[in-house]
Amino acid sequence: MIELPVPDNLQLRKEPKQKRTHALLEQILVCTATLVREQGYQSVNTNSIAQKAGIDVKSLYEFFPNKEAILYRLADQWLLALRRKCQSFDEPEHLDKPWREFFLHVHQSVITESSYADNFISLHGLWDLLPPFSRLDEFHQQFLMKFYLRHFKRFGCKAPLARQKAICTFLLALEDGIGANLAGLSAAQHKSLWALQYDTLCFHLQQILPE
Repeated sequence: MIELPVPDNLQLRKEPKQKRTHALLEQILVCTATLVREQGYQSVNTNSIAQKAGIDVKSLYEFFPNKEAILYRLADQWLLALRRKCQSFDEPEHLDKPWREFFLHVHQSVITESSYADNFISLHGLWDLLPPFSRLDEFHQQFLMKFYLRHFKRFGCKAPLARQKAICTFLLALEDGIGANLAGLSAAQHKSLWALQYDTLCFHLQQILPE
């Protein structure tokens, strides 16, 4: 399973059916992300989102029951997109690559996604807001853990499972730690940090994977 069902109280009130309403929904999400980056999610409300989007707040409420539903959709869409990127590396065209090249391509595919850094900055700290956000984060982390372990096995890893999981947990925590500190940094600094993350990943994987 790659998707987690949206909690009832955070679901859209109605699904957009026309291009215009799809565009309106996307506009609400983009404006929400921008406001959260600028002010923090606790300072943002549905009125400020509607004003930023240039719409009446009633139009916003046609789709979303509350601010949390908008934030949840932002987080859910982003994490689902990342899971789909990872899932695409289970396709045959990627499976003949040596492990360094394979994980480099996975790494580059994720961090070069256009909104990756912005989403990290916008959504950092959101996971503690409400239990549904924590469950969404846990679901995503479990998916990534299974992804790593599956490919460790494919590349011939013989290390104890506990050690493999410890490495995965460390690497995922490292990514979260970097993401939490991206605000205020330049694009070049972002690139440097992600390069160091990949170097760290290789340092640990070369201890458990055959060359």
